Amino acid sequence: MAEQEKATPAVKKQADKPAKAKKPSIFARIKNWFSELKGEIKKIVWPTPKQTANNTLVVLACCLVLGVFIWILDAGFGWGFQTLVSFFAA
Repeated sequence: MAEQEKATPAVKKQADKPAKAKKPSIFARIKNWFSELKGEIKKIVWPTPKQTANNTLVVLACCLVLGVFIWILDAGFGWGFQTLVSFFAA
């Protein structure tokens, strides 16, 4: 009798599971994906040409400032290294 009680819960667990829903075909999923993509693209707030030009100028200015800063650091470290080499080589 104890063996029957052990066997019945396993069968009962399988019976409690809901049946798997069949997945839609690959073409239906692709169509759904493009449909959702189109809906999401409509929600995008695109910048105006003036905002785009302004943002571009800000990025270029930041690149220029950072480039000059790195150039100054490189020149300073190069000068310091040359000074140390010439000091210890002599």
